[in-house]
Amino acid sequence: MRQHMLNGWLVAALIALVCLLGITAYMEVSKDLLRVACIRDPKVIDKKAAQQMNCSTACCNTTAVSA
Repeated sequence: MRQHMLNGWLVAALIALVCLLGITAYMEVSKDLLRVACIRDPKVIDKKAAQQMNCSTACCNTTAVSA
């Protein structure tokens, strides 16, 4: 019975870890999308992204292109 409970906690911890990694990856990609869109064509930024950070700010804040 104790082993079954420990396995349950292990599965829960693994699921939580995967969720945190997914959230982190999503946030990094969403930040980078605005920068890439601004570098390629400043007109492609939609209104929602423009409200958060305008294109000139996004372009000025990026000094080096990430690989």
